[in-house]
Amino acid sequence: MANTNNGKMGSAEAIMELIRNASLSKKEKARLKRELEQEGEGGKGTIWLESWKDYEKVAAKLKGALLSPGGASTEVGISRARVHQLEAEGRITVYRIRTEDLDITEENIKEDLKLLPVWLRPLVAFKKPKPTQGYVVLVDMESLERYMKSQGKEKKHE
Repeated sequence: MANTNNGKMGSAEAIMELIRNASLSKKEKARLKRELEQEGEGGKGTIWLESWKDYEKVAAKLKGALLSPGGASTEVGISRARVHQLEAEGRITVYRIRTEDLDITEENIKEDLKLLPVWLRPLVAFKKPKPTQGYVVLVDMESLERYMKSQGKEKKHE
């Protein structure tokens, strides 16, 4: 599927495109569209982070169990559109931070890079998200795994 939203991943427009392309009934698509419009960007399950420090607190609380929607969907075996749908419905928790609120620099991650094996360090490049991307979207994997378990579906990868 081509991204026609000018690179604004995680924006309401991108989520709406995922919903349009998902295999949902017309009634379900209309309901999700209404919910997104009422909630603004994100959905009932969205928690907006105001700064990188807020992200660090959340990451510590969740012991790093945060993944992008694509990574989360692969981990449990559902589509990215379904992850965004669950966010809109409030069934899972998703954290979002505007890229302009990110104050990370290469200096911030140098200590973390030292934890990597020496042979891997040259392969890792620092790249701050572009402001045109809009948002960084992180799925709370604990809430997604709880939801999947409540639906009788276990984690795809162990």
